[in-house]
Amino acid sequence: MADNITPDPPSTATLLQNDEFVIAHSFRGDGTLLPSPAAGAETAWVWKSYGLADARARRNLETDESLPEVVREALLSPGDQYQITYEEGWLYGELPDLQHKHYGDPRELGYFRFAFNDRLFISGRRHPLQSVDDVRQAILGGKVKPKSPIALFNAIFRRFLDLLKTEITKLSETLDSIEDHIVGESWQGERERLVPVRRQIVVFHRYLTAATGLFRHIDHADRRVFPEELDDLIEGLSRRAETLHAEGEQLQQRARLLQDELLAKLTDQSNRFLYVLSVMTAVLLPSTVISGLFGMNTGGLPLAQSGQGFWLITALALGISGMVYLVVRKIGGSRN
Repeated sequence: MADNITPDPPSTATLLQNDEFVIAHSFRGDGTLLPSPAAGAETAWVWKSYGLADARARRNLETDESLPEVVREALLSPGDQYQITYEEGWLYGELPDLQHKHYGDPRELGYFRFAFNDRLFISGRRHPLQSVDDVRQAILGGKVKPKSPIALFNAIFRRFLDLLKTEITKLSETLDSIEDHIVGESWQGERERLVPVRRQIVVFHRYLTAATGLFRHIDHADRRVFPEELDDLIEGLSRRAETLHAEGEQLQQRARLLQDELLAKLTDQSNRFLYVLSVMTAVLLPSTVISGLFGMNTGGLPLAQSGQGFWLITALALGISGMVYLVVRKIGGSRN
């Protein structure tokens, strides 16, 4: 459902009819959005979104007796930890989402807290989240019509996977560019490009691993008590997350190989510089010794009174340096 979501510009229409710390939407059975969040005969289910950084939102959740205690505790937990649990007819937990591009770094991950049954979907976040807002704007624009809380959860998490897929594709294209430069021998400066790319791949891979593990765990642990629709949803999202996780692993291995190749080129360049420096040191050493000996301000120096002494010593120094150079070249050639 959320695969082709194109978010509209942010809207404040809903905020005008709700408290600023909670946004409520009411839906008909066919998934269309009711104009008012108030409960009525047409209301099939309700979505409430809380800004958990607001103390009023937290008090509202704390005093909501319609929610099981375990659900309230999960939504109000002071720490952030990715988890997903099915209990008392509620699926609840905390999953990753990208931070909203207008309020943070869209490549950084945030925490999306949720809980839902067949009549109510509750979401919470401390910071604006991109996937949640994209789905909300798509609902307000009539592009998405979730018929149930399960469909809304599916739309939000699939939107997150789509956004993550887009970011991974961008990282793959960057790796393509870096690889082209490395193969083309114009690799200087590519290390500065590769380091942040690899860091971002590691971050995405880590959270995909967590999400995949969560879906796999709940699929194995609780699927016997799942409603059929929820069982199909978890299985589908689990496969989708595993596919993206495999792509992330391949990208991580590719980035590691590029880093190894780049380090090998840097090592080879350093070795060449050290070889040139060693040859220069060996060639100049005899001249340095000779010039040091004949530069001593003492009596009895040979050729000190000769008019050709300077040229003789220069020729001697150059001859010895040339012999040393030939010997070094021969040794280097035999080692290669």
